[in-house]
Amino acid sequence: MKSSILWYILVITVLITSCNKEEKLASTLPIIKLTADEADLFSDSIGIYVKGIGTASNWQGEKANYFDKRRIKANFSFEQNGTEHLNQDIIMRVSGGGSRKQAQKSFNLYADKSVGPSYFHYPFFSDLQDSFFNTLRLRNSGQDWNRSHMRDALMHTIVQDLDVYGQAYEPVVVYLNSRYWGIYNLREKFNKNYIRRHQNLSKEVKFDILERHHDVDEGSADDYVALVDYLLQHDLSDQKHFNHVISQIDTANFLDYYCAQIYFANTDWPGNNIKYWKARLPDAKWNWFLHDTDLGFALAPLFMHPGGVDHNTLAFNLNDQDTNLHNQPWATLLFRKLTENQVFKEVFVKHFLKLLDDEFSAERVIPIIDELQSRLRPEIPRHIERWKGEDPSFYQSVSDWETEVELLRDFAHQRADIVKGHLEQWD
Repeated sequence: MKSSILWYILVITVLITSCNKEEKLASTLPIIKLTADEADLFSDSIGIYVKGIGTASNWQGEKANYFDKRRIKANFSFEQNGTEHLNQDIIMRVSGGGSRKQAQKSFNLYADKSVGPSYFHYPFFSDLQDSFFNTLRLRNSGQDWNRSHMRDALMHTIVQDLDVYGQAYEPVVVYLNSRYWGIYNLREKFNKNYIRRHQNLSKEVKFDILERHHDVDEGSADDYVALVDYLLQHDLSDQKHFNHVISQIDTANFLDYYCAQIYFANTDWPGNNIKYWKARLPDAKWNWFLHDTDLGFALAPLFMHPGGVDHNTLAFNLNDQDTNLHNQPWATLLFRKLTENQVFKEVFVKHFLKLLDDEFSAERVIPIIDELQSRLRPEIPRHIERWKGEDPSFYQSVSDWETEVELLRDFAHQRADIVKGHLEQWD
């Protein structure tokens, strides 16, 4: 009897050791552990992660707790290569738009001095030298959640060497209250602190940060509204008027930003997902954030938007007629007016053709896809196992996921030549 008990204990010990070893081997990515009050997350009355009693509504009038912007206290732990590098109390909330309805939801994480340190102090992103962040995003990959799980990250990686304000990316594994919550995209968050870090500006500098139809996130829309009024009243084929407008715009940023969005065939823009900013300094100019490109790289048609590899996104951005799409005349105004100037139009075309041969070429983009896929692949089986039963639209196998990633390669193979054709047809 005694020997049987010892044998049973030995077997259990081996099994536990084996399970722990497998879990460690599966976690090839950095690990973030979030721990919060269970009720704050999952209770029907106040839980921010569940539909619950419907404490808030979205723009469509649907009610659910997860549409609420309520913030809760949590503990944040960051591990890499088996070592915990950061552990602090933070504030967090559910984030995103339509993606809040998905089983795996995004989070905004705030380092807040009311509960802990006022910064996350760690170099999370291999492509950035920064190691101080006041806010981080854990993104579920948005509308791409049940597709490649890296679409937006891919597009930001493609333009990381251009004059584009994108969000650094690091894939991580998340545990929520000790439960495996799958792969997330750890990202920077666009705000005034992002600008200060990237522009090396002091805390004293103020900003105007706008989105969509000059809706104010920070500061004031007065300067941008004045610019729009000027555009509406003047012909920019007149060099004097053109010079007045271009003096208020960071031309390098504008060119790269528009070329990128058109190459991506992103039609959830420019009337949506557009954010832009200007420092309140003498001679400061307007710049644009690359914000939420989920429907690029041919995902848009699946959400009833025009798009796809053949889409003429250049013509889409020249529309001047009322429409229910995201290329309303107010949204295309600046690009349309600037291209009234023949010199600017020629500069834009020449610059775009260069990008299509270099940064946007299949020879450059496909290796980026390969590299991003290789980082996710070891963790994907476990991620699929976690979420495939939660949503019938979620991929059910590694093969399904690989098919989705292959669609990104198909787009990269074809898109540059197609856009060249659109530029040649432009009168």
